Amino acid sequence: MRVLWLGWEGTYPLRRTLEAAAQLGIELDGCELFEISFMADGDRIGIFRNGCNLLDVYDALIVRTFHPYISEALTIARLFRDAGKTVVDRALTEEGYVVSKMHDHLLLAQHGIAGPRTYQLFDPAEVEAAAARIGYPCVLKGVHGGLGNHIFKVDDVAQLRRRLWRYPHGELAIQEYLPAAEDYRLLVIGYRALPAVVSRTPPAGDFRTNFAVGGTVEAHGLDEFPGFAELAERSARVLKREFAGVDIRMKDGQPLVLEVNRVPDFEGFERASGLDVASTFLEYVRDQTKQRS
Repeated sequence: MRVLWLGWEGTYPLRRTLEAAAQLGIELDGCELFEISFMADGDRIGIFRNGCNLLDVYDALIVRTFHPYISEALTIARLFRDAGKTVVDRALTEEGYVVSKMHDHLLLAQHGIAGPRTYQLFDPAEVEAAAARIGYPCVLKGVHGGLGNHIFKVDDVAQLRRRLWRYPHGELAIQEYLPAAEDYRLLVIGYRALPAVVSRTPPAGDFRTNFAVGGTVEAHGLDEFPGFAELAERSARVLKREFAGVDIRMKDGQPLVLEVNRVPDFEGFERASGLDVASTFLEYVRDQTKQRS
């Protein structure tokens, strides 16, 4: 089986998945969007890299990034689907796809999955009013961010204004701050949670718990956190994320879903848990591809 990974080169997930592919006997190639060209010549179509039509070469496509060519990435996914290939995530070809954290919060809330109070507002005065309702400190979070980027804790209106003016209106959502010593990451592959919960503690002087910014990670068994696996699996299914990192934080004894990350960096999770996330993911892609053949 030959698989194309569409995403940034040099990242931990790609490096680990290349290692896993070699052990599983799967041919995996990493590719960035700008390396691909498109052709429509009469009734002949193709998407090419290094002179090869990708539709003739690969059995499966894993899409791990969109930016800055969102339309092109979605077009590649659709053409792979139309050619009878496996595409992960399947939702890329089954619905009008949206890349927005606010979209995720809205759908989760619509399905009764609790999260922190979150607002995306385009008028700075309305943002200030929302902050007053939520109370300080609160969090500003980029609706398109990742790896702990574009996330800020603000303690008063002056800090809020300083942060807001650096971004286009509406680019930062405002969210209630949940004071807690740690939060929890679960990984879900094929809508099934892997058998570990990884607690994440922020580094000194920070409130972000992401491993990428220096957060400390520790693995626990699922039995230590009753209901977490079911909550993570349900959240991934609502958003149709076949490989997702689900982040949970407690508030008054209730688990709230902070985020369902569709392109999770799993370095911290692997290091803490000892689980082979890369192989589990590739085995899932392989099984999906076999079912199509």
